Amino acid sequence: MSRADFRYDDRGTGTLICLEVNTQPGMTETSLVPELAAYAGITFDELVQWMVEDASTNR
Repeated sequence: MSRADFRYDDRGTGTLICLEVNTQPGMTETSLVPELAAYAGITFDELVQWMVEDASTNR
């Protein structure tokens, strides 16, 4: 799980600027990743379960 922060330059260039990539975003129930999951209808428990199952998949 990672989070990338971008800024849109609206001064006429219309470019997207990457500010940072956070490779360890917060995972409390009030952090951004769980908040985005909740917006998509995924509960915190479902998100954690998916992460555990996905991490244990042989690739």
